Amino acid sequence: MSAAPIREAIVFTDPQGGRTIAGVPLLVRTMLVLQRAGVERCTLVGGVRPPGDGRIRLTMTVVASLVPPDDPALRLVVGPGAVIDEALVRHLQARARPGEVLAVEHEGAQVAVAPGPRVLDPGGHRLPPSAGTLASAHAPPMHVEDVLLRALENPRDGYLDRLVYRHFSRPVTRVLARTRVAPNAVTLVGIGLGALGGLLFALPGGTALLAAVLCLLASGVLDCSDGELARLCFAESRLGHWLDVSGDTIVHVCLLGGIAGRIAAAGQRPEWWVLVALAAGVAGALVVITWSDQSEARRTRVPGWENGLLDNVLSPLSTRDWYVFVVAFTIAGRLEWLVPAAAVGAQVFWVVGLLALVRVLRRVPDLQAPHPDRRAI
Repeated sequence: MSAAPIREAIVFTDPQGGRTIAGVPLLVRTMLVLQRAGVERCTLVGGVRPPGDGRIRLTMTVVASLVPPDDPALRLVVGPGAVIDEALVRHLQARARPGEVLAVEHEGAQVAVAPGPRVLDPGGHRLPPSAGTLASAHAPPMHVEDVLLRALENPRDGYLDRLVYRHFSRPVTRVLARTRVAPNAVTLVGIGLGALGGLLFALPGGTALLAAVLCLLASGVLDCSDGELARLCFAESRLGHWLDVSGDTIVHVCLLGGIAGRIAAAGQRPEWWVLVALAAGVAGALVVITWSDQSEARRTRVPGWENGLLDNVLSPLSTRDWYVFVVAFTIAGRLEWLVPAAAVGAQVFWVVGLLALVRVLRRVPDLQAPHPDRRAI
């Protein structure tokens, strides 16, 4: 049987002074990680001043040295110089047991869960760092940043993201993290480059085509980097998510427009109704994907094939993975077929997605309905 949720943490501050990890002071990073994992109170050991960051809402107490509490409640204990993430904290919370000490150590950094009287106990059950991130702030900065970045990858990445863009985005993100550039600014630059690349596709000649490909590649890298930067620096926002989703749609539309322009220049202009169907399909797909993302927390509470379809099939198709169709049609010498095929595909996409979304959301209220004998407290 697991323990009650851990609401209090003890953080031993770095005796060698404050350090900055990926543009965020280590103590601020630790506080924000603990806060996101559900911790409400924190004791800072070492006499340092509490960090003055408006994002931190924890109740903080500062002590020069620690006297172990008498009560048996479990505390999360973070050793000096430990770089942690939310996944590691939640993993320890899930494995914790009343009265037991549970510790994870890696590269000289340690984090543990212990009952009050044993918070200074170095013994207990030790786990390998099998989940989340645990690194030492004394390690080379590039190593620590790389460890954090690998743990912060988006589970909804498409194949091109994992195979191509992430390899370039990590070095870019490391550089941006040392600046004051906001993630949303990176998103806007990526959208601009992607839109430019799509429109350049319409121009004749090999130089314009090469420039279009380079712009689209840079846009894809920045599309990965903005999310990495936001998660690395705790700068996620609803606006950033909206920009990311709508920006992808803008780039896709510009690329399709560029393809249509190239086809028209070759004397194979698409029919007007094909373009209208394509625009309607893209708009419908954007609405469905946005609704699917916003309702994810609700719809994943019920099992069903619909969630697999939405998250593992349709969501990746809304990324840049569909660019492989551009390559395939171009190699086949049938680029003029791409716009009609995209118009049909977009219509199928939003209709299937909408049906799956409505079907799974209809079952959520039954799961959330209170038991007839249960009373509100």
